[in-house]
Amino acid sequence: MVDQGARAAATAPARAPISSGGSGARLARSLRIERVMQRIRVVAVVFGIVQVVTYYLPYPPGILVAAFALLGLLSVGTAAVQLASRRITSLRAMRLLGACSLLLDIVVVTGLVFVYTFDPDTAIWALLYVLPLEGAIRFGLRGALLTMATVAVVYAVREMFGAAAYGNAVLVTSISFRMGVGFIIAAVAGAMASSLVTERDQVERARVELEVYATELAAANAELQAANEVTQDFLAMTNHELRTPLTTIMGYTSLLSDRWDALPDDSRRRFVGMIERQSSRLHSLVQDLLTLSSARAGKLAMVLKPVELAPAVDDAIANNGPAAADVRNACPKGLWVTADSDRLCQILVNYVSNALRYGTPPVSVAATVEQGWVQVRVDDVGTGVAEEFIPHLFEKFARSGRAKARHVDGTGLGLAIVRQLARAQGGDAWYEPNVPNGSRFCLRLALAQTPDRP
Repeated sequence: MVDQGARAAATAPARAPISSGGSGARLARSLRIERVMQRIRVVAVVFGIVQVVTYYLPYPPGILVAAFALLGLLSVGTAAVQLASRRITSLRAMRLLGACSLLLDIVVVTGLVFVYTFDPDTAIWALLYVLPLEGAIRFGLRGALLTMATVAVVYAVREMFGAAAYGNAVLVTSISFRMGVGFIIAAVAGAMASSLVTERDQVERARVELEVYATELAAANAELQAANEVTQDFLAMTNHELRTPLTTIMGYTSLLSDRWDALPDDSRRRFVGMIERQSSRLHSLVQDLLTLSSARAGKLAMVLKPVELAPAVDDAIANNGPAAADVRNACPKGLWVTADSDRLCQILVNYVSNALRYGTPPVSVAATVEQGWVQVRVDDVGTGVAEEFIPHLFEKFARSGRAKARHVDGTGLGLAIVRQLARAQGGDAWYEPNVPNGSRFCLRLALAQTPDRP
């Protein structure tokens, strides 16, 4: 059918909004933190068992059992957290699991510190400093400070418990010093963790922006390449379609001007006829370019009104001259469409002309009504359009290799104009294969009531 050259159509993707670190990335980071903490707990359980078994003082009654119970709780809790983390699918659930894991560690660590209250010289209380670090890793500065506040309350209770149960001296300065150091650790670790999270989010944001810009740049490059191909096609088309008639017109005009008196009448008439035909060809090309430009800019003048389809098809067939004598008009009488009569005729003339130039007779024009729309079909029984070329049929300045091989003149504007005109009238134009062989070019327009009845 209409000649067109294959080209890649490029469309720029819509730019997605950029967020500072998506929830998916945060969920993945939280899962990684949890896996690291699980490994640390496994090591802590083994280390704790060794320390409990090798402790240098005899345990008061029930204390050894309590220590092993706490280590057992840590082991069971670690296994439960590991199983739960495999089912996590949302950031909110992951945060809840992280809070539960931190609570488990607070219970176990403060419990062990309570167990060893009987020994006032033990330094096991230093384990408490691990908790604000974990709070900072999981929840930043706020998590570290809240964890340390909880630890400070528990440690103060522990000291009072030691005084009541074992007669240990309660030293307020010792409590304030140790907990003060803990709060300093919490503040520093929390600030560092929050700063790292902020920087990481900024890096993530920059990475996402770079990906978006790279995608937009690739799309713009593809559009530029496509535009360059269109420009090349346009130059190639105008080089042939404009230069050939201009050369002919200039040549015959010069010949007539120089040898008018010497030429016989029949030669003068023949040369003038050639100039007229080439001028008509140039006029048609300029009109096509102006029509396409106006249609794409939405400035094409349209007068939409009820138009009877069958007479419009007869006019289009007649406009194609003697070659269209065998084209069959199968459109039912009394079928009206909402259209601009001149533009409708232009579409139909183009469809019939294409079928005669590139297809094989018989050519027929038929129409059906479907849900308030009239679908017009122009069929032929030729070789049809190559499947790989179908997506490019209605692009401007495109010509198929099959038509080029047949040396059929064309600008590649006809079907591009048809689609623009159809859409300007509220309809559409497209191609589909004709079964069992050939081509079918379709036009859809709104069904209209006949003028003599509402």
